[in-house]
Amino acid sequence: MDEQLKNAKRLFYEKNYEEAKELFVKLNEPYEAGLSSLLLDDLKGARELFSIKKDECTASSFGLIVLDILEGKSPKQPSFFQIRSFFEIFVNLLVENKLYKYAQKIIDNYMFFTTVNPETPKFAARVLNANNFNRAVPFFVKKAKEICYYDAEIYYIEASIYMIEKKYEEALNSINECLAFAPEYYPVKRLAMEIEKTS
Repeated sequence: MDEQLKNAKRLFYEKNYEEAKELFVKLNEPYEAGLSSLLLDDLKGARELFSIKKDECTASSFGLIVLDILEGKSPKQPSFFQIRSFFEIFVNLLVENKLYKYAQKIIDNYMFFTTVNPETPKFAARVLNANNFNRAVPFFVKKAKEICYYDAEIYYIEASIYMIEKKYEEALNSINECLAFAPEYYPVKRLAMEIEKTS
């Protein structure tokens, strides 16, 4: 990997977005530069950069969809795989950088994404759970179950929340529901073992 690109990525991971953006622009990496601009709360700059390769870069075109939502515009419909690939990445980065208002707008538009990719409520539950926004998770777990009851990961997320809250009986109910149709799903079996240790 080119040393300059390595350096740009290091700066990005260190949240030095201004310098990362400059280097990404110099290296002709407009998606990464646009993402840096977004995290600097520069929506206009992000739009300019995402637009450069919007027709050939699915990440950039998804970035433009996100910007349309943030700015209250009518967004273009994303693809199934764009949502699967980028929904959680964008929400997670916004939350990590305390751009909560932006993350909330994307989460609030979950139905827009769900019409294309029915797994969106699960993605929302997963990213909220990962960032300890646990009070919001049950709503999306419920929605995800309504769409696809037989998705083992949903039960894992639900049981994890109950475990955090020390509601072991409820966690065990979620685990048993899951094991009834996915008896070999290891993440849930591991949670069951953890509950056994607390008994």
